[in-house]
Amino acid sequence: MSDPFALLQLPSTFTLSSDALDLAWMRASATAHPDAGGSVDHAARLNEARELLANPESRANLRLNMLGGPGADQDQRLPDGFLMEMLELRERIDAEIESEGKSATERWQAWVGMECTEAYDTITPVLDGEIASEEDRTGVRLVLNQVRYLERLREQL
Repeated sequence: MSDPFALLQLPSTFTLSSDALDLAWMRASATAHPDAGGSVDHAARLNEARELLANPESRANLRLNMLGGPGADQDQRLPDGFLMEMLELRERIDAEIESEGKSATERWQAWVGMECTEAYDTITPVLDGEIASEEDRTGVRLVLNQVRYLERLREQL
């Protein structure tokens, strides 16, 4: 896929409001739709770009790639101690869900959301920049691997 930021005429930054994304997509779609003289292919590319940029995880991975950082397939490491912490936490989560049911599930899903938000907050300055050092790119990859793990945990709850 071509650059989704350029396709929607948006700045190439991780920080992107859903309102700005929706407005850019509507503007681009107005002329790209086949009924307005555009093509089905172009309209489909706009839809793909919107979907990719609407998801913070995929947008962060795209920005890291644009900065020359490693992809998830190239570096699957997690921060030191993270896996052990998650294994211990998973036992607690499972026990609480078993005893409390839906309220515990919702509480832990909200916790995962807050953890992901905090993780994104730590890497936003790098992802919003024009350049990043190798150390910064590697650090962002570790955080994104952690976010991916947390998102999978949320899906399992």
